[in-house]
Amino acid sequence: MVLFLIASMPLLFSLVTLLPWKGRQSPRPLALVSTFLKGVLLFFPGYLALLIVRGIFGFSYDGFLLFLSLLQRDHLFPLLAAVGGFLLIQKTLTIPPGEESVFLVVFANVSGFLSMLNVADALRTVGTWDAYVLFILPALRLGAALIIALAAQRFYRWEGRDGAMFCAAAAVCAVGLTVSSYLSRVSLVGWGAALCAAVVVGSVAVFAGRFPRTVQG
Repeated sequence: MVLFLIASMPLLFSLVTLLPWKGRQSPRPLALVSTFLKGVLLFFPGYLALLIVRGIFGFSYDGFLLFLSLLQRDHLFPLLAAVGGFLLIQKTLTIPPGEESVFLVVFANVSGFLSMLNVADALRTVGTWDAYVLFILPALRLGAALIIALAAQRFYRWEGRDGAMFCAAAAVCAVGLTVSSYLSRVSLVGWGAALCAAVVVGSVAVFAGRFPRTVQG
């Protein structure tokens, strides 16, 4: 049952990497694997920061405070940590100009971070696994990885105001994802799952529309 939680993000990364990208300057698969592993390494200091933030803000199980708790724990700070980690190392990465290259590099790095976050969530919730933890949350993160990578080109090269706007875009994404999480936690699992499916299908559709030749390839 825990397989989707642990394996979904690496699997999506593998599928996207192995698509027939046509750009001459698109990063090679091995370079993307290296970028993915850098995202994995960024997770460890990032998760320490997340634990500190969670200790400060705590968690509530009622009303709007539940929404805010799910926002900060499951989406906002994790996505900001992933994007922030990428911004810290992006100058050390080889990012050829072009929409395909920017998407692939950002997607690889963020996917590495979120893959480890899913593993951490699997360990953190042992004994209390449910549909939200095992399926809805990891599916939302699949959509988040695609959305953030698709938005990255708009803010390339992510310096100064553009870097701040990139983080703001991740924050807006987090707020939207939290609606599905909130519905799932207030006994409206069906609605939460439906909204989650809409997020994933929508992000895949935008991806296919942005790179039609690759998808059809």
